[in-house]
Amino acid sequence: MSFIKNKKTFIIAEIGNNHEGSYKNALNLIKAAKKTGVDAVKFQTFIPNFYSDPNNFERIKLLKKFQLSFEQFKRLKKIANKMGLVFISTPFDLLCAKFLKKNSDFIKISSGDNNFTHLIHETIKSYKKIIISTGLMNDKEIKKTYNMLIAKFGKKRIENKLAILHCVTDYPVANKFANLNRIQRLIKYFNKKKITIGYSDHTLGNEACIAAVTLGAKIIEKHFTLNKNFSSFRDHKISADRNEMTQLVKSIRKIEEMLSSKKTFNIQDPETKNIKMMRRQPFAIKDLKKGKTLNISNIKFLRPSRPIKPINLDNILGKKLKKNIYKDQIILNKDIH
Repeated sequence: MSFIKNKKTFIIAEIGNNHEGSYKNALNLIKAAKKTGVDAVKFQTFIPNFYSDPNNFERIKLLKKFQLSFEQFKRLKKIANKMGLVFISTPFDLLCAKFLKKNSDFIKISSGDNNFTHLIHETIKSYKKIIISTGLMNDKEIKKTYNMLIAKFGKKRIENKLAILHCVTDYPVANKFANLNRIQRLIKYFNKKKITIGYSDHTLGNEACIAAVTLGAKIIEKHFTLNKNFSSFRDHKISADRNEMTQLVKSIRKIEEMLSSKKTFNIQDPETKNIKMMRRQPFAIKDLKKGKTLNISNIKFLRPSRPIKPINLDNILGKKLKKNIYKDQIILNKDIH
């Protein structure tokens, strides 16, 4: 068993709060995400007073505006699953974590909470697959979190159930801070620990996600919106719209095909048909008599005009002709000894 059932990159449309508290918007985002070809949709589940300082009245007011009810999440999950999508959400408090144990296929821990051990422990208890973003953490802290989970829950509970996503917590992330090489460091460290490594993207455009796949990321999470100008809410601007997400999925699937070839040191099938036409053959520079010794002054090496079994060019020099060869005539294995 592994975190991902097949070899395809697992692509998540991060809807987050781009529904802005509207169930209808949330439903339309799921439907639009399905059409792009992604594997999963992800939301954020929170109770404002358990998420942010209640004395920050403006912040609480905005959170309440964006909040969906537990009952709405239940319906959205059911709809997403019927469409063949995995339903994921990020809990921002312990009560929501308990709710998502039964009402989410996977649970995602945000970068802001990857040191919130009580929340992480609560999600691990769900026995669901857990995704943790690494924003705000250095490599040492990532390893410390992993070791903490192993110590508390054991390897069997964590192996193939945990995914770690490289993430830079900024909105948007400037290209020079994307730090994509960290993906390979994480893969190297967790390779034998049966932990899936992916990438949660906050850059503009699709390039970082595509590069992440070539670096070995098995999960890609990209913010998703119906319209980048939907409102003044920040997340719309850093999100992929339907066209961008569709193109991202298509690009990743193409890259997977390019990367999926078995590692081989042998000539591949498409090349085989070209060998006889592209490997150089010896030709006579001038008329050569039977018994003539071949040397660099009386032969030239050209591509043949018809398919010919390649001759070992290193063994041509010093060989003698078995018959007369005319100028510009190809010299075959059977013509020398």
